[in-house]
Amino acid sequence: MKKTVLLMALSISLTLAQSAKVVEIISENTLKVEENGAEKKLHLSGIELFSKANNTKENNITVNPNEREALKKEALSYIEKMLPKGSTLQYITVSKDKFGIQYVWIDNHELNYKIIRDGFALTNPEDPSLPSGFRNRMLIAQNYAKEKGIGLWGKHKEMSALENQNVVACGCGFTRKRDVASDTLKRLQESLPN
Repeated sequence: MKKTVLLMALSISLTLAQSAKVVEIISENTLKVEENGAEKKLHLSGIELFSKANNTKENNITVNPNEREALKKEALSYIEKMLPKGSTLQYITVSKDKFGIQYVWIDNHELNYKIIRDGFALTNPEDPSLPSGFRNRMLIAQNYAKEKGIGLWGKHKEMSALENQNVVACGCGFTRKRDVASDTLKRLQESLPN
C-alpha cells in the first residue's frame, strides 16, 4: 500500500517536474544546472556530505579529511556517470532555503534513492527537506547497501563510522534506533527490489 501511494505521488509529481541541463556536479548533494538560460544550484534532498557526516564532537568519529575526500571523489565519479555534463534531468522541488537554493528529488530513475541504494552516498535522515516516505526508503536502501557491501560500503570501512547510527526506518516515520526491533528492520530490507 505504501509503495503504491509513493509511486502515485511520484507519477503525479512527474507532471510537475522541471527540466534542466547539467552544468557541473559540485558535491555529493549539489548540482549546478542551466534552466531557461540561467544557471542555478540544486541540492539533492536527503543526501549527506561526507565532510559533514556524523561529524560531531559527541560522536568521537575519527575519519580524517583525506579519507572523507576519497569517498567524495568516488561518489562524484558515480554521479557524473549517472548525470553527465550536458545531460537533461527532470526534478521536483521539495523545498527552498532562505538563500533560494532548491532542495530537489531528481526524477531520472529516482537518482537520490539510487545513489544511496548503490552505496555511493549516505542518507541524511534529519534533512527537513526530505519527505518522510522518502526518508524511510532512503534509510532502508542505505542498510541494504551496507549489508550487501555495495558501492563504497564494500571498499571503505569508514562508511560505517560516518553513518548516522541513531536513526532507522520504522513504519511510516523514522525513529531512534533503540526503539526498533532488528527483525522489523530486516523485513523492511527484504522488501527492497534487487
